[in-house]
Formats: sequence, structure tokens, C-alpha cells
Amino acid sequence: MKIQDEQPKVIAEFKKIIASNMLSHAYLIDSASSKIRQQVAIWLAQSQFCDNLQDGAPDQTCQKCNTIALGDNPDVLEVETEKQSIGVDDIKFFKKEANMTATQGKRRILIIDEAEKMTNAASNNLLKTIEEPEGNLMIILLADSAKQLLPTIQSRVQIFHLSNKSNEDEINSLVKVGFKVPQAQKALKFTDIKYLDSITGDKYQSMLSAITNWLREINNQKINSFIDIQTDIMPLVENKNQQHLVFDMLNQIFSDILSVRYNLEKSTLTTEDLLANKGIQKIVGMSDDLFTAEQMWKSNVSFQAILEDLSLKFVD
Repeated sequence: MKIQDEQPKVIAEFKKIIASNMLSHAYLIDSASSKIRQQVAIWLAQSQFCDNLQDGAPDQTCQKCNTIALGDNPDVLEVETEKQSIGVDDIKFFKKEANMTATQGKRRILIIDEAEKMTNAASNNLLKTIEEPEGNLMIILLADSAKQLLPTIQSRVQIFHLSNKSNEDEINSLVKVGFKVPQAQKALKFTDIKYLDSITGDKYQSMLSAITNWLREINNQKINSFIDIQTDIMPLVENKNQQHLVFDMLNQIFSDILSVRYNLEKSTLTTEDLLANKGIQKIVGMSDDLFTAEQMWKSNVSFQAILEDLSLKFVD
């Protein structure tokens, strides 16, 4: 599906801005999935180089559009990382590259994927460039949510929120690796396609079962529930994307438990109050512990050690 069809409102807005020659030097694009956000960023970059621009839209078929889509245009730089954070040295390096003289056109474009990964030092370093851009540089930040970035950055960029409807292409890609359609639809409601790409439908279900069983053990005050981390959960987790998926599952399950308990809305992963023996104040405290644990994990603390520590805190 073309990005114009997937995100018609946002693309229509950008077309008007481009046709009016009113583009800003800094944008923040959030919501939807990482794949869709990147497609919008690439479309926007193509609009600045395309030889056949029509009503503000690139044709996406000319040589210049194709080189950008393939990542071969030296004036379009994409910051991507497998690390859990984007540090100040990363930003300094790419800023230096982005501020070099354009070779393929009049503009240089810096796309920062997963901008929410930027440390405070990295964000503040980038902020200086956003406030005082050098040359004809455009910065495009991509994030799950604008709220994950510093307020000072949010206030100095133009923010575009994408539609969160499920992408048919993403659902179909999950079906090919064994997900059932309803299962894929639910998964994409609480996590990103990039965290599901390396897992089969069966393994996803096994991971969900292991996590729910672990929470049942915690609900029953079993002090040795931390052993379940080593025996049942860790064998299913092979990489950092799958570790991220575990955190997303846990966050959604906590949300579901509150929904079940208070009949707020239809739950996504469980219709069972897995923490029925815990009071609401304890559950709120557990949610806070989970948030802190995820931040520690993003700072490269051992994933297994974090979950084992959570077990002890949850049972306490």
C-alpha cells in the first residue's frame, strides 16, 4: 500500500506545505509504526530531490527518488541504531556529516529514527542545531510518541501525528510467519512491527503464556517466582527486540488488568485479573517498578537481572 493511501491526511498536509514552499527546517513525526514513520520521512525527503514533483508530491519512480528509497543519496542521512540509546557522540557525528555541502541538490536531510532513544545530552546537543540551523538542513525526528522527547524539542519542531490504524502489509507479513490475523491485529495495537519481525506466531504465544504464568505465580506470593524468569521466559528471548517485546507485553497486561478490574474498556492481551490478590495501590506501585526497570534496561542493565529483581519486588 502506498504511503499516500496509508496516511492520506498527513500526506495531503505536506503536499500543501511543499507546494507553497513553506517547509520548516525541523519535523517530528510520531504514532503509527516505525515502518510507516520511515516511509513518510522518505517520502518527505524525496519531495526535496524529485525531478517530477507534482502538486508538492514526488513521483517516487525517478532515479533520485529511487536512490533515496535505497539509502544511496549522500545528502539524506538516516540515524539508526541497534543500541538501546542514542548518545551525544552519535548526534555530533551525524550533525557534522549533515552540515557538509550538499552534492545531489540544495538541501541536506537528517532523519533520526527512534528519536526517543536520545539521551538528554544528545537531545540538548541536537536542540542547538534545531534552534540555530546551519545551511539548508532539514531534520526529521521519528518517534513512538512526541511526549517521549524533551519539551524543549517538542516546542521547536512541527509535529505530525500519524494515523494508528493497522497496516494491512504488516498484518500480512506476520501471518506469513504463523500469526493468526486476530493475533497480529492485537499485537500491533501495543507494540511495533520491528519487535515482532523476528518471532513466529507460536513463539509469540509461548512468550505471552510464560509471562502470564509468571504473574499468576507472583499473585500467589510464590517467592521462587524469579526462577520462572530463568526457566520459562529467558529461553524464549533471543535478542534486544524480543526483550523490548516482553516489556511491551507487561505494560499492556498491567493496563488490561486495570481495565478488567474496573470494566473500563475491552482488554487486549488478557481478560483475566492476573493480580486479583493485589490491591490497587500495590498494582500502581508494581507499574512504577516496571517503568523504572525498563529505564534501567535502556541503560544496558542485564535484562534477566532486571526481571528477577522485579519478581522479588512484586512478591514483596
